[in-house]
Amino acid sequence: MQFHRFDLNLLIVFDAVMQERSVTRAGSRIGLSQPAMSHALSRLRHMLKDDLFVRAPDGMVPTPRADRLAGPIRSALAQLRQSLEAPHSFDPSASAQQFRIALSDDVELRLVSLLAHKRG
Repeated sequence: MQFHRFDLNLLIVFDAVMQERSVTRAGSRIGLSQPAMSHALSRLRHMLKDDLFVRAPDGMVPTPRADRLAGPIRSALAQLRQSLEAPHSFDPSASAQQFRIALSDDVELRLVSLLAHKRG
């Protein structure tokens, strides 16, 4: 498999089918029609050379390879989501983090006196 040709959107399809065990419900979950999901799943099967999911009376059953891939794919997608989310703003009143600031003596004296006047 040539990784640079791999459509990473197919990992979202895989994860949705793995969680829903239904192509139709997985499509609804990620905003794709059932035919689009079936096509994407077919492409993924072709690329990975595995059926990945087999139709059964109680839904789509993962193959052993799909079971092995599920954890790493879910973790990778979670890390990507977290990395791409907007950064949280810093709230100093809720932070327990300690900071150390190094200052020269003359700057320290001026800063301390300014802070003392602002508090009082």
